[in-house]
Amino acid sequence: MIAAVDIINAESDEANYMSDLFKALNPTPMGWSNKTHYCEWKGVSCDSTRSVTSIKLPSSSLTGTLPPNINTLTNLTHVDLHNNSLNGPLPEFNRLFLLQTVSLGHNNFTSVPDDCFQYLSDLKTLNLSNNLNLYPWVFPLSNLASSSKSLDSLDLEATNMIGSLDPDTFDWFPNLQTFIISHNKIDGLLPESLGKSSVRYLRLNSQRGHMFWGTIEVISTMSNLSQAWLHENSFAGLIPNLSNCTNLFDLQLHSNILSGFVPPSLLALSSLKIISLDNNMLYGPIPVFHKGVKATWETNNFCQSDVGLCDPQLMVLLQILEPLGSSYILSIQGSDACTGAVWTNKILTDRILIRCERGKIVSFGIWNFSLTGSRSTISPAFSNLTSLVNLTLTGVNLTGSIPNSIATLPQLQLLDVSNNNLSGQIPKFPSKVKLITRGNAFLDLNISQQLGGGQNASTTHHGGSSKTTLRAVLIA
Repeated sequence: MIAAVDIINAESDEANYMSDLFKALNPTPMGWSNKTHYCEWKGVSCDSTRSVTSIKLPSSSLTGTLPPNINTLTNLTHVDLHNNSLNGPLPEFNRLFLLQTVSLGHNNFTSVPDDCFQYLSDLKTLNLSNNLNLYPWVFPLSNLASSSKSLDSLDLEATNMIGSLDPDTFDWFPNLQTFIISHNKIDGLLPESLGKSSVRYLRLNSQRGHMFWGTIEVISTMSNLSQAWLHENSFAGLIPNLSNCTNLFDLQLHSNILSGFVPPSLLALSSLKIISLDNNMLYGPIPVFHKGVKATWETNNFCQSDVGLCDPQLMVLLQILEPLGSSYILSIQGSDACTGAVWTNKILTDRILIRCERGKIVSFGIWNFSLTGSRSTISPAFSNLTSLVNLTLTGVNLTGSIPNSIATLPQLQLLDVSNNNLSGQIPKFPSKVKLITRGNAFLDLNISQQLGGGQNASTTHHGGSSKTTLRAVLIA
């Protein structure tokens, strides 16, 4: 047997590194001795040329700082030192062309060198999770993004990352299936490249003092998605159609500001096993998932406290306002459209008004604030409010045409759609209906239909002894 002292003193970069590692680790790993060749040390594997191919010492109660020049181990393929107490900068892994696995999670490393992961063409797994003492760093390191096309699993949970995800993030990692960046300081929108990715396990939850925002529409195209932890962020808008996500078993959406109905596509997912919807602004009926799904949905705006249908008028209102943009979606507390609505946003109290008579909606108005949803159009569902007398939708950035079904409302007397971006033909309304359509440059206006010379009729008065109630609505 070759004496270890001769190996350690040899002019070999690899031997020098292993000697430095031997001195740096405390306590000395079990089975390591300066009387034996490092290829015989416990947790160290070598190839036939006695070159180190792997170092695996997980959960070994190790402290110390790793020598930086680990890239002298040119045949290294696997490093697993997770769940120890190692500190100092991460070592330089760059130019280790055969390296496949780096697992250094649950340690106390302090920094990530800029060129740490450069030219790692075979890297498949990188786990730095729960290194809470890392100096703030931006993901991804450009050299990692440009070289690690084979990356399959990336776990950077609780590593003090900052910034936002680049729009091309998931184009850089075409084979990525696990992407975990929970408990960092990342914010911004979900990149569109995520929707085209192969990601199966996605965890973006609980950014410390920062939050992702925008919609979660991009996940609707992720056919491989199995687990998505998106909770404790500021995601808004609707839960998208998830019928393409046929592998999804775990969806965590709680503690966001999502609104709208729970879509039927989600209720129908046979793969789903666990879901949390708590602490959002969802509305409509309480969702009913198939047997075996562990679901939670507390603290939303569902129309009833238990499973059951909502008031039909309320459902119509929700259908009308749901497409109008996530920032202004209606959320009504209670099951009655005329008695169960309350205001919580004082700025908008004079912008939306519903008027009821004898429990039927007779007037609906929205005034002068910009609806920004991609489907900000006049809903054909208005035709289901058969008692509607006055319909006012002015200055709210509506696009598209006036639905023909609006002209069939039997009680309608006023339609004011002035100052929008409507286009197309105006339906033929009965002569009793007063139309106000000015301020729509692309609407094919028949001037003879605009009765009253374009007067602004934003308010309608109802006389007689009928009981009239005015209710406000809650804007999300």
